[in-house]
Amino acid sequence: MSGPGPSGHKDDGGPGGPPLLLIHGLGGDRRMWDDCARRWRGRRRCIAVDLPGAGAVRPARLPPAPAELAARLAGLCDRLGTGRVVAVGCAVGSLVAAAFAAREPARTAALVLVNPILRITPEAGAVLRERAAAVRAGGMAAILPGAVERAFAGQPDDSRRRAFAAGFAAHDPEGYASLALGFLGADAGADCARISCPVLLVPGGEDAILPPWHAAGYLERLADARCVPVPEGAHFLPVQRPEALAAIVEAFLDAVPAAAGGRGGLSTDGGGP
Repeated sequence: MSGPGPSGHKDDGGPGGPPLLLIHGLGGDRRMWDDCARRWRGRRRCIAVDLPGAGAVRPARLPPAPAELAARLAGLCDRLGTGRVVAVGCAVGSLVAAAFAAREPARTAALVLVNPILRITPEAGAVLRERAAAVRAGGMAAILPGAVERAFAGQPDDSRRRAFAAGFAAHDPEGYASLALGFLGADAGADCARISCPVLLVPGGEDAILPPWHAAGYLERLADARCVPVPEGAHFLPVQRPEALAAIVEAFLDAVPAAAGGRGGLSTDGGGP
């Protein structure tokens, strides 16, 4: 199967090996991963999802917390018959990916946290509340261009940035607000004790939103984790630095032990789910 799915996902079918379950950040949708997926095509099956309120998916009735979003993704994996997956999340999507790995250890071959967030601090929560209130009152224009400019601090004003900004502006305001509010108080610290798979952390060296303690906190709590920063990247690495990110993830997946059966790394050669 390839192309957009009816439940808000795009499945770029590929060879064997655990598929990549790609989870976007706030203000993005499944298209956030397009440039990375092009580089993985032919080696990895990529399943990019829309979270509720983004892309093709309606907002949830109540703001969904990361654990609820992880349960929804587990249901999607069941419907697609994926077997084990590599959960890959960017920014707030990293909280969802961590929740997935903690609650679905048997089906998580590895975990990749891009622009990782360990927890939503009270200060970050206040920003989310302010943004939710602003877009409900005045539409997405009420937080633009500031929201995109902060996420892309230090990055070139290129076609990727402009395309992301256009997609951000086209978001359903209620969907954005509901998704944002679902992350209030989110904390992956407790989930770390339940994560047993290999973990890759990929922070952005120029991320003006996430200080380094987020990645450091994961490294302190996880038994099998490594960190490979992208020094020139900011808050949304899949859009800003897809070449570097795709190469880092590919090297990690080629090197980590298989989750079962004693098969080498998570390569595409005979390592199916």
